[in-house]
This record gives sequence, C-alpha cells and structure tokens, in this order.
Amino acid sequence: MDQNLLEPIPDISFGEVIYQQLLKKLKHQPALIDGHSGEKITYSELLKKSCWLSEALINSGYGSNVVIAISSKNSLEYFQPVIASLFIGAIIVPLNPDYTNTELNHVLEIFKPKIIFCSPDILHKFMKKKEEMNFIEKIILIDTDESAIGAESLKNFIGGHINGSEKFSVFHTVDTKNQIAFLLCSSGTTGLPKGVMVTHHNLNTVFIQFRDSRIYEQDVTSICVPPFYHAYGLFSTLMGILTSGPTVFLRRFEGKVFLKSIEDYKVNRMYLVPPLLLYLDDCPFLKDYDLSSISEAICAAAPLKESTERTIKERLNLKVIKQAYGLTESTYVAIFNQNDGKEWKPGSCGKILPYMQLAVMDRDTGEFLEPNKTGEICIKGDMIMKGYYDNPKATQNAFTDNGWFLTGDEGYYDEEGYVYITDRIKELLKYKGYQVAPAELEGVLLTHEDIVDCAVIGVPDDKAGELPLAFVVKKKGALLHASDVQNFVQAELSSPKWLRGGVVFLDEIPKSAIGKTPKKQLRCLLENNVVSIENIYKRRELLK
Repeated sequence: MDQNLLEPIPDISFGEVIYQQLLKKLKHQPALIDGHSGEKITYSELLKKSCWLSEALINSGYGSNVVIAISSKNSLEYFQPVIASLFIGAIIVPLNPDYTNTELNHVLEIFKPKIIFCSPDILHKFMKKKEEMNFIEKIILIDTDESAIGAESLKNFIGGHINGSEKFSVFHTVDTKNQIAFLLCSSGTTGLPKGVMVTHHNLNTVFIQFRDSRIYEQDVTSICVPPFYHAYGLFSTLMGILTSGPTVFLRRFEGKVFLKSIEDYKVNRMYLVPPLLLYLDDCPFLKDYDLSSISEAICAAAPLKESTERTIKERLNLKVIKQAYGLTESTYVAIFNQNDGKEWKPGSCGKILPYMQLAVMDRDTGEFLEPNKTGEICIKGDMIMKGYYDNPKATQNAFTDNGWFLTGDEGYYDEEGYVYITDRIKELLKYKGYQVAPAELEGVLLTHEDIVDCAVIGVPDDKAGELPLAFVVKKKGALLHASDVQNFVQAELSSPKWLRGGVVFLDEIPKSAIGKTPKKQLRCLLENNVVSIENIYKRRELLK
C-alpha cells in the first residue's frame, strides 16, 4: 500500500482524538454490548460518564502523568477509567485480575500507581497492597454501585467530586511522541515483566490505520474475546469503538454464549487467538447457529498453522482468515493481511503496515537479508514503543544501534512483501496467546527450599500452542514430587504460567562453558524419550 495515501498522524493527544470521535457517533447506538447479560452502554453514555469521571479525578487532585491502574475482567465500565485517564493526560496501567500476590508485588513496585480501579471480587488483593505500599492512595470499585470499607464505588466517587456541569474541557497540548498513555506488562524477549511505554503518537498511528478501509473493514459489529488487560483485546476494542460500530465482549469465554452473540448481534468481525479458532473447528454444535454475518476473522497473539487456517476457513465459509503479527512493544499488530485484493496466502501473517518498516537480519553478521532468506524479524516506525519504563538497559538491548526493534522471532518475507514467522529466537513461550517467560518461572522455582537448580521450556501442544515444563534438580535427600512442584507454582503464579507440561527430575541441569543452560539439549531429552515426565494435570484439565 502507498503510505502517502493515508492521512497524516494527528499531532494532538489521543484523548482529544477519542473525544472528537465519540462526539461524531450516533448518540443512542451501542458502543459496548455484554454478550452474557445483553446489557449495553451507548456512545453518548460512554462519553458522558468518561467526562464526569475525568472531572472527578481532576477535582480530586489527579491530573497529567499520574499513574492509574485498572484490574478487572471485561466489563461495561472498564473503558470509563481508561478514556477518562486519557482525557486528563494520566498514564493507564491495565493489570491482569488473576495476578497472584507475587506477581502483583512485582508490577506494582514497577509502576507505583496512585489510584486503582478494580472489580469487587479482587478488592481484597488491593486492600492488602494498599496497606503494604504507601504510594497507593485510592481504590475505586467498578461494576458495582456499592462502596466498601477502604474503597468507594465509581458512581459514588463521581457523585462526590463533580459539580454537575455539562461543560467539559481537556487536552492541553502534549508532545505526543514522548507523552506516555499506557504502561503495559510485557516480558520483552526474556525475564520478568517490564513496563512497555506506549505513547499518544503510537495510538494515533493505530487509529489512522484502523479507519482506513484498505486495512480494516469499516462500519462493522465486532466481537472481542481476548481480555481487555491484554494489548490485543484492549486496543482492538478501543479502536473498534472509535472507528466502527458496536463491540460485543465476553466476561469469560463460553462457547454457546460466543456463538449466540454472533447470531443475535449479526457480528461481522471476530478478534480471536488460535485456541479459539481450534475450538470452532472442533465445535459439535457450530451448525446450530447462524454465523453467516461474519466477514472478517482476525487471529493474533500466537502463530496459526497453515493446515488449521485452511480447515477453519472452509468450515466457517470465510473468504480469508487474517493472521496478524504484533507485540506489546509494537502497540498493536504491525504485520497484517490487508484489504488489498491480493491472493490469500495461507501461513502468512500479511504485510508490514503503513508508517512501519520491516527487515530480516542475519543474527551472526547483522546484515539485512533478501526475500525468502530466514533471519530475525526487525521492525521500526511510528507504532514502536518509547522503551521500557525505568529500565534503560532493557530498552537498549531491545534495539539495534540504528533503531530497529529486535522482535526475537525468526521468519522471512517473499517477493511481494508477505511475511512468514517460522520460529522463536527469544526464550518466551506462548500459552493460548499469553507470554510466559521461562526466566520468571525459574526464579520462582528456585525459591523452593528443596530445589537447587531448574530450567523451564515450552512443549508443543495443538490446542494451547505451548505448555510450560520444568526440569528440576532436588536438594540431596529431599522428598519432592511433581505434584509438590506444580502446586507450588500454581500458588505463586497466575494460570498461564502453571506447569501444565509437567515436571522432569534430573540429577543435574546441563550447562554450557559460560554457565548457560542449552535448552535445545533439554528438548532433545524429551524428543528422544530419554527422560520421563511426571504430571498431575489430566488432559481435560490442561487447557482450563
């Protein structure tokens, strides 16, 4: 696509972009629909409530650059704190509501939010954190009208801090390329979660792409299954609200609710991850629902096998399944199968999007490669993050000297510019689209009093992508079983990081001359059946 044909990227705050877009929308058209309850919030309600909340925040002494966290399952009220924060120039931190105490401690110490919006079911987690961490000043409950000891409801907070005026003004001029809008959790290429700094300029770029019909279908009703705390679910929904029609969301995935929502609301676009497409392929009651309204299926967050893509395309009678590739560090998808009339290419995640550049680098020589040569995928452009929050070393390591972001993924592009991802260089594994850093799991395992060494790898799984598996060396004389190890991790870390692949006990973990663990050697032990896997998870429990 000729990038000159797109509009210029707005040089105003993303909050102002949102405000202008919501003013243009049909007031009584639903912006969000809860697929479980059928409840809706219209565009006019979303704008009005977000304006009220931003006024309440300002009147409470919170303004530009204050860090505000939100932790909740998908809900009708989720985007009110998000939009209100963008209106006043605050920085939003979406947090996984399933984070354990260990994970919360880590991310809260990085971001130090002053306000936390959360749902009632996890209030106890943040009340405990507020007692332990003096930077947390206020907790506000969403999805309830009832306040609690130490926290007030969103409704009460707004009611107690606004003057009832319908007038609204925001948007001081900002340096869009440096002003942070979101801090998102990502493990980068390795290690514990880091804070990805997404700027107003990054988001304005995605906005311009979303409203170009040569990239995304326009005026559609969408359904979004990924969680809002994940960049994919967050920005798919937010950009859909701004540039298209209603978005149906699910609080949790339930097959029949998902299919009935498509039928009832005549959904045109689906935002999915590979395990959900596999679910549709195996679903025995798919034929009981009218899915003929679907024109576009976007699949991201993990690779989709070409064979799977073909069978699901045929079963759903789709013209194409649009694979997409992106990272938290690229704000949203950077490589996408666009509406350019070209022939569908199974297995490809598409072409690099406008305002972005792509190169494939030989990791040994640092040279850029020609078409059909495999190397590390490198990207640069207006969607790439500002860097990792308060972590200049990690930021430096993520880029080449001339500004290319190192994705840690291996692949190539063909003569027409279509990109194919072939392998992962970085140590991250993907469970159902969620990033899992082996280094984080290994760090937790080493806190167990009976474990002296360990290594974690991902084992392939058709349904989930990869399952975490741990190689463990016991302390001499310790009576340690696989169940002990798996239950320990389950208590310390959230569900995607559980050792569903199992546990292998070794006398020692192999090391290289410089002390690193050659994980390919560990994979060979599994592939050649040299070791046995112990696992408490039964097959039916693996993918919960």
